[in-house]
Amino acid sequence: MQIRRFRAPDMRQAIRKVRDAVGPDAVILSNQRLPTGEIEIVAALDYDGSLPSSMTSKRSSAPRSEPYADPSSDYLERIERAKQQAAPQANTSSIQSEQFNKSSTAQFDMPPLAEDKEDPRVEEALSVRNNDSAKQLREMELELQNVRAMLERRQNEGSNDSKISAVEQRAREKLKGLGLSEFVVSRLIDDIDLKGREDDWNRLLAHLADYIPVRSSSTELKGCIAFMGPTGVGKTTSIGKIAAQHVLKHGSEGVVLITTDSYRIAAHEQLRTFGRILNVPVEVVNEYSDLNEVLAKYAHYSLVLVDTAGMNPRDSNLERQLLMMKRARASLKKLLVLPCTSQRQVLKTVVDIYSQVQLDGCVLSKLDESASLGEAISVVIEEGLPVVYIADGQRIPDDIEPARAHNLISRAVYTAEHYSQLYGSLKYGS
Repeated sequence: MQIRRFRAPDMRQAIRKVRDAVGPDAVILSNQRLPTGEIEIVAALDYDGSLPSSMTSKRSSAPRSEPYADPSSDYLERIERAKQQAAPQANTSSIQSEQFNKSSTAQFDMPPLAEDKEDPRVEEALSVRNNDSAKQLREMELELQNVRAMLERRQNEGSNDSKISAVEQRAREKLKGLGLSEFVVSRLIDDIDLKGREDDWNRLLAHLADYIPVRSSSTELKGCIAFMGPTGVGKTTSIGKIAAQHVLKHGSEGVVLITTDSYRIAAHEQLRTFGRILNVPVEVVNEYSDLNEVLAKYAHYSLVLVDTAGMNPRDSNLERQLLMMKRARASLKKLLVLPCTSQRQVLKTVVDIYSQVQLDGCVLSKLDESASLGEAISVVIEEGLPVVYIADGQRIPDDIEPARAHNLISRAVYTAEHYSQLYGSLKYGS
């Protein structure tokens, strides 16, 4: 008797291997599914039914794998029934063993494999399986198409984001080249939708001009105005320019100059010189007089300009000066003079100190001496301090004018372009 083992991915292929190798007279002795997932069939040719009972007992007592239930053949059910019938008889007499062998041989004898016909249920199962496979393939193809489309969209979006990021980065560099603070630059970038167009830069500058708080100066400055600020920022010079413009236009009647600087020797001499040239009175407020009394004396004048003492933040007399301004009559407007030559942090400190007196606005001075106007512009934007005048030189009365936001931005661009070789042309896209 010849015994051989055959392995295949499924039962049909295993039976086909048995048929091709052994022939239609083969007898299947056992089948099992291996851990690898394959089906193993043990088949015999010239099967001898008088096997020793010990071999039969050994074979029947060995652990058996569960039969592979495949709807493609009825033979497996027959095999299973034969094994179940054989199990309780494995250790009985040789007569029972011979009966088992005969019975199992009779049941294991298969009709010629070549003459087998396909079971209709198998064909139906295979048809359903093929249809399911085709459906799954179509679904996979559709899913792959969706993934490809999504990747293409993300790639395009990434390309657009890179382009926008490059435009924003260039805009940031140019805005910082004006000396603007990070706060103002970020606010501008967030507010403007940059698309890389040629007009982006002009749109940014126009929006920046809208940020600047400007006190309307369409009409001439009138009333009582005090000019405040540290030493050397241009308070006295600004007063002389404004007074000269008024006198040239309306005459010297109704104009008075007042100084509260009694702390320095000859501190008010420059103001007295302006008074003599313009033929207007000059009053000095000291320990023997009160500011409110002097203001009341000239309440009927059309233009009262007050020059205050210039002090640095650490001067012990600064607190006294600020207290005097706090106690001044409500009609007194207070303008802070900020030099554009100072650093941003210095300007912010000055604004913080003098804000105790409820400032009405500011004068930006020394534009002609500054290499960058962005620091001062950033401070007035961040502090919300209206700009009333800008002063850009020492000439009296010419070098002062009412503040206009767009004019101030144009000056800032010109200054940055003039002083910064690294910055170069400010035309967008250059």
